[in-house]
Amino acid sequence: MKKTLFFYLVEEQLAPLFVGLLGLTIILLTGRLLQLTRYLFTSPMTISDLAELMAYALPKLILFAMPMATLMGVLLAFVRLSGDNEIVALRAAGIPATHFLPATLAVLLFMTTLSYFNTIYLIPASSQAFEQKLKSIGKVSLPAFLKEGTFIDIVPNLVFFFKSVDPSNLTIEGVFAQDQREQDVRLTIVAERAQIIVPRSLNQLVFKMSDGIITRVPDTFKDAQTITFKSYDLTLSLDELFSGGPVKGGKAKRLMSLTELRHTAYATPGAPAKATLPYALELHQRLALPMGCLFLGLMGPPLGALFRQRSRMTGITLGLSIYLTYYVVLSAGKGFGENGVIPPSVAMWAPNALSALLALYLWVKTQRETPMVWVTIVNRLRGWIIAKRKADSVPSGSPKV
Repeated sequence: MKKTLFFYLVEEQLAPLFVGLLGLTIILLTGRLLQLTRYLFTSPMTISDLAELMAYALPKLILFAMPMATLMGVLLAFVRLSGDNEIVALRAAGIPATHFLPATLAVLLFMTTLSYFNTIYLIPASSQAFEQKLKSIGKVSLPAFLKEGTFIDIVPNLVFFFKSVDPSNLTIEGVFAQDQREQDVRLTIVAERAQIIVPRSLNQLVFKMSDGIITRVPDTFKDAQTITFKSYDLTLSLDELFSGGPVKGGKAKRLMSLTELRHTAYATPGAPAKATLPYALELHQRLALPMGCLFLGLMGPPLGALFRQRSRMTGITLGLSIYLTYYVVLSAGKGFGENGVIPPSVAMWAPNALSALLALYLWVKTQRETPMVWVTIVNRLRGWIIAKRKADSVPSGSPKV
């Protein structure tokens, strides 16, 4: 009986879980695709290039999709069992709620293991491949970004304006550039001409400007400087140009393996604590999110058993609300961690700790079959709303039965 029940419950959970994972992945891929629209319209990107980029982006997106898909898959399975009174029948046959736990744990541990495999092996390799592919597309499509008579703000805190551009040999006449990448300082560069150079051996782009003026103005408007030059090189990292942000040197944390993150965050002698915080947060985030599959999924069976046929959507809505709360706490913890308010480990693991406590509470209540106050309040509120709608739908002056 136990073996039959085990495989039956596993089968019931896997179908909605993988359907939910597929749907969430498609939604996240669509969002990632929208972020790459500038390459679609300004570069000779082919369908195969786009498919390759999406494949490389998939592991990082799955890391965030797996916890929610696991929660919703397990929850929907038990909501269906509860709605068809199968859980009531099993409990009436003397099967306690704890007999549902082995099948649930088997599914959750399987998903957690997959998520850790994705985190340890797939994410670093795919992130590196994604960056390299994006840079190769960027080098080919560089002339498409050099538009005449248009303010170009591809790089944050850096604006270009070109009067005349020759894309064939990457020469520019009439250059204006405003550089605010340095904190509290605004740099304005005006030059008669410029030549763009892309060294093959280096990951950078060089604007070799001639005959111009540099104006350096601090935000305090003190000690402003004006310098004339015959030749000036403005160097940009390709990471800045094609990854959407400044890079101060070294390997980006999103490209690091767990071992590299741990070494940078905790084993770098003499490194200031503020400089290592982002690496510690990235490390704990990659370790904590796969465990979210386990702790969030453990809430599924007791939540599904709570809501019967008429309240099926209530259970699904509650599951979505729980994941939203999980993500909000995770984002808030990351913010506090980045500002040094709380340690990175606490910031990233707090949502899992809260989820584990809530799951334990739900399982104890389900096993003891004791009512939950908040469920009673929700059901009474729902009944009051239905009764009020029925009363409002009755025309005034109608005879009362």
